[in-house]
Parts: sequence; structure tokens; C-alpha cells
Amino acid sequence: MKAARLVSEIVILGARSRPITASDLAQRLEVTERTIYRDLGELSRMGVPVITEAGPGGGISLLGDWVSPVAGLTRDELDSLLIGSPAAADLGFSSALATARAKVLAESSSAFSQLILVDGPDWFMAKEDPEQLDTIVTALRTQRGLQVTYRGRNDLRSRTLLPLGLVVKAGRWYLAAQPPGGSPRTYRVSRIGSAELRFLDCTPPPSFDLADYWTGAQAEFDASIRRILVRLRLPVAQIDDLKRAIPGRLTEDAIDSGRTDRDTIEIDLPMEPAGVAVSQLVTVPGVEVLSPKQLRRDLHDHAWAAAELNE
Repeated sequence: MKAARLVSEIVILGARSRPITASDLAQRLEVTERTIYRDLGELSRMGVPVITEAGPGGGISLLGDWVSPVAGLTRDELDSLLIGSPAAADLGFSSALATARAKVLAESSSAFSQLILVDGPDWFMAKEDPEQLDTIVTALRTQRGLQVTYRGRNDLRSRTLLPLGLVVKAGRWYLAAQPPGGSPRTYRVSRIGSAELRFLDCTPPPSFDLADYWTGAQAEFDASIRRILVRLRLPVAQIDDLKRAIPGRLTEDAIDSGRTDRDTIEIDLPMEPAGVAVSQLVTVPGVEVLSPKQLRRDLHDHAWAAAELNE
């Protein structure tokens, strides 16, 4: 689990008098170097003074004489610190997080973390309050299964699940879980109507990594809804506007492989159906739809209608 790995990294770094390379640390923990660097970012945000030095003799180490307070943390304090705010508050760890942060800050000469506030939900988005979050947390901490009712788009079904991890994104909670005999899937926690603990004869996938799973799940979802291939031409100066209007890895990849000619770039971009595509493209200055022709006409008609209304 990620929390246990972060603790291991703190312990390993704290016990060494010399830096350790990311490769060596990844090998010891049986993860990728990419995971190690992602973890270092997490540790820094928690207030752990991690430093990296390039070149011969360089590597990863802890700054100065900082002493890890891990041994002095209770289980709830440690979990709350590794989870972080604001997710810890949703899980009922507000008090534990405050105590844990005080213990960590007592060992650090830096108060920089107190100048940073992480606000989870996006602008203008209402924060969810999923009813079954406590039960799901209990299942994860006790390694038990769940019997849930889940509200899909058209029905309410009973499902048996082995919880694998929780993700909070923009104030919304998602459960990664495995049905017995199936593959891991993602469930929105606010759609779980009821949840009961169960003992299951089911084992999680080998070497399951929640962060890697979530990255893949987002990419798969993005690809599943962006089924129309659109050829666009736009000024290079408006690339950031395109990224803002149509965010995601597919957009980044399309831009990376685009064809640049002086001040313009031409790309092949997977997009959602025409109605959504028009609403996104109309916000990008200087964009031109080269194909398909129907989308080009739809964008023209939309812009023309808006122009007539605002003469």
C-alpha cells in the first residue's frame, strides 16, 4: 500500500548518512523510479524536507539534522498525515491530522507548509458527502469485502466487491474495487446506497498500485467518450487555450505529435460528440476545424447564431 511505502521511504532516508539513488530506492521497495519521484513530491508536501542532488555522489536524502517523528505518531495520526488534507477530514481524521502536523513541524525548522492551502473541489463545484465512506474505510483497514447497492445510470444493483483503494478528485470520492473473479473497476462512492462488511474468498491483483491504476482508468475513460477524430488548425499561441478547453492526456499527446508550420499547428484530436465538441471549440480563439465537415458546419452555425444575437 502507498501509505506503508511512504513510511518505509522516511525510515530508509532517515537511517542513512549518505544519499541513496532513486534507482536503488525503487529496487529496495520493488516499485518503479517514477513511483519514487511521485512519492518524493508527496513527502515534500507533508513537510518532510527531502532533497535531491544530481551528479556523482548525489541522490536522495533528508535535509540537515531533521529527525523523523514517525515513531511518535499513533496509527490514526500517521494515516491522516499520509492521506493529507482535505481528504483526511472527509475520513474523520481532522483531529489526528492536526496533532500529526504539530509533531512533524516540531522537528522541522521550516514553516513553509503553513503558507500553503490545498482546496480540493474545483471552482463552483459542490462538495459531495458520501454516506458510506466510513464503512468503506473500515473495509480497507480491516481487509474485508463489501456488499453494496450501487446506483448506475439506469438501475440500482447489488454488488460484491473487494475494496482496493480510495481516490478523491475535485472533492469527489471514487472506490477502486474488484468484483470476485473480475478485474478492478471504479465506483463513485456517492452512488453507493448501502454498504455492509463481508469476508470474501478473493485476493487483490498482484502488485496492484492505486496511483498507476487511477492513471490508467482516467485514460481509458477519456478514450471511451472521445470517439470522434477531429483535425484542427490553430495558432501556436492558443495551445494553452485548447488545453484548458479540452484537458487530458489525449490532448497532450495530440499536441506533441502535431505538425507545426510557422505560427500554426495542425493536430488530429479525439473529441466527444458534436454537441460537446462545438461547446469546447467555440472557446478557443483562432481554431479551425479541417475535418469532419459536419463539425465544421456545426461550429460555423453556432458562431453565426451567437453573432446575430449580439449585433
